[in-house]
Amino acid sequence: MAIVIAYIESHKNAQIEALCQDYLKKLQGIFSTKTWNIPSSKVSQPEQQQVIESEALRKRLKPSDTLILCDERGNSYTSPKFSSWIQQKLNHSRGDLIFAIGGAYGFSEELRKQHECMKLSDFVFPHQIARLVLTEQIYRAYQISKNTGYHHI
Repeated sequence: MAIVIAYIESHKNAQIEALCQDYLKKLQGIFSTKTWNIPSSKVSQPEQQQVIESEALRKRLKPSDTLILCDERGNSYTSPKFSSWIQQKLNHSRGDLIFAIGGAYGFSEELRKQHECMKLSDFVFPHQIARLVLTEQIYRAYQISKNTGYHHI
């Protein structure tokens, strides 16, 4: 079982990529972590873009995987609650735990209805920053669960 951060993105930011890689490196040996970069679709219609990108994500899934969509309409968590929630998901998941960050127009309505959604913040972030926030929060969740002192209340 692995934690997967799937993201729909076409433009890389080397600085944010380095920060994300730093957190992923810190997670080595703790969780098996992977990333999936799904290229954004190049169509002009938002609904069509949602469908194409959602389908590209869906094709990567195995039946045993648990998909969590990062979406501004999803459930909100504090860092400690996210830590407990992610631990529960890991304990009950038979496959990979996949967190997905959508493209510019998010995910299709169909995909959102089929999978749990969570929001990273009340703010909306560019894709690269959302990926950095998610990666850091996964690292923080582990640190909270081990009571290391990384997270100060």
